Amino acid sequence: MNLFFEESGDFKVGTVLSQAGEAYQVEMPSGKRTKVKSRDVMLQFDKPDPATLLEQAKAVAADVDLEFLWEVAGQEEFGFAELGAEYFGHPPLPFEAAGLVLALHGAPIYFYKKGRGRYKAAPEQSLRAALAGIE
Repeated sequence: MNLFFEESGDFKVGTVLSQAGEAYQVEMPSGKRTKVKSRDVMLQFDKPDPATLLEQAKAVAADVDLEFLWEVAGQEEFGFAELGAEYFGHPPLPFEAAGLVLALHGAPIYFYKKGRGRYKAAPEQSLRAALAGIE
């Protein structure tokens, strides 16, 4: 089993070596081992391998249309998997879900983080003001 998880504000992947209670011992593609709490796990997946998933997720994140995603999200708080089903038109595959998390996390102008894997679309006035400030 493999994990996509958040550690110190970054998203990482790794293969589970062991599990003890609420913690996993994970080996990352670099060979480094780390302890991951279950609350930090965003996704569990079997395929593809962790390095491939992260590579594919970054490609998905780069292709996400943030304007459209913001429109689809509505004004209620949501989980990334729920939004992924609407955005992709099917329950997201692991690399799509991970890519969506990367896109949401990387777009604080469009989406406010409300908790682990939970987001809320920015109000329209705030979004327009932020976009105008960038230009």
